[in-house]
Amino acid sequence: MRRALTLLTSLAITAGLTLVVAAPAPAAPAPGNTEEAAIFEPGNVPVRAAPTSAGTFRVTGTGRSALALDDAAMQDLTTYAKESGRDLSAVVAAHQGIHEFSAFTTQLEESSPDVFVRAGLATEGGAASPWIQFTAKPSADVVAELERLPVDTEVQYGAPASSTELADLAYALTTSLAVRSDVIRSAGTRYDHERRVLRLEYAPVGGIQQSALDSVFQGALTAGTIGGQLPIDVVLELNVDRTGVTERTVEGGRDLNLTNGRAECTAGFTAVRSGNWGVLTARHCGNALRYGNAVGLISTSPNQTANAAIDLQFHRTLTENGHATNKQFRATNRQAAGDRQVLAVANAPINSTVCHWGRTSGYRCTSIVDTNNCETYDDGQRRCGLDTTDSDVSEGGDSGGPWFFGSTARGIHNGAWDGVASYFTRISLVNQHLAATVVQN
Repeated sequence: MRRALTLLTSLAITAGLTLVVAAPAPAAPAPGNTEEAAIFEPGNVPVRAAPTSAGTFRVTGTGRSALALDDAAMQDLTTYAKESGRDLSAVVAAHQGIHEFSAFTTQLEESSPDVFVRAGLATEGGAASPWIQFTAKPSADVVAELERLPVDTEVQYGAPASSTELADLAYALTTSLAVRSDVIRSAGTRYDHERRVLRLEYAPVGGIQQSALDSVFQGALTAGTIGGQLPIDVVLELNVDRTGVTERTVEGGRDLNLTNGRAECTAGFTAVRSGNWGVLTARHCGNALRYGNAVGLISTSPNQTANAAIDLQFHRTLTENGHATNKQFRATNRQAAGDRQVLAVANAPINSTVCHWGRTSGYRCTSIVDTNNCETYDDGQRRCGLDTTDSDVSEGGDSGGPWFFGSTARGIHNGAWDGVASYFTRISLVNQHLAATVVQN
């Protein structure tokens, strides 16, 4: 269980001010917790001025009726409602138009990463209420595209940093902290789209001196500056129980084993790269993997992302051995009857339902709380491009497995903050960093 030992630093929000950390007195340690809450007081780090123009408006969608939530999507929503205790009718209402909205926001993030920030579903009130956050007021062309959606969209503009800048800042912070494993045990970022700050939650090594923490965070924040300024305020949160792990222990969702037969990971979606068919999985799973513990089905020399922080790799199906690749992936516990085919590929909006299949945990569903962030794990692994879920629904051995909603591919499983959240590499990075395309029906 997560202990309530979180230290929030108070940062200057006013545009153009320098970052000032004025931490409150440390909270009392939770029962059984021997760590002391540290007070971080770094030097000033300038924060770039926020946009002067900010506001909110609603765009009325005049498009045709939203695509129906098919049986696969309804199965996922029903499972999520049961696991989360939420009312099914409210969950279903909030997901009307999800296919069109997620397809549009994925394309928008890819085409306008310097203006787009985040997108999500406002789940209060039952009815579908998607939102998109921008750094600047969107163009008339973007508004026209929003009008063609089958749902109304709330547009928020004036955010201090774009999707690209948030990703770069998260990368810089976690890169700087990862090399100081003598001081920081684990750390991770999350963008708070309501407060418009980047949260950096960390767990220090036990018994570490405050002066060491100060120096490390000063270096991390300085590394994240652009032209000598941070693009956005950073809030430091102490949680001494933070534990991050990568969960290691042809058809998507099947077992992957090491050459010694030991269970290792889960296969993700099938894909095509440079004309070759094969299967996706997590980069940290290793190279010499057997599909279903059978020799000679997939290559043991996978194509991996050039950036080791993006946890993806592609194993070619060995067609020369007479093997083929299909379009299916395992989604539920019903063996072959639970297989699905990918009909769409799109990133998951915040607050939307998402499910996964893993060789250990099976079929589980939860929801998205943030997208495109970085984590530094206890074992020294550092991963970026991660979407974060509202609960931990994964276990060791699930790494590499598919995350999806209905028949839409959402990502490839990476790891977890033990007992708190699961992480997966967002699906748009498959093409961007691996030059591969998820196979669709």
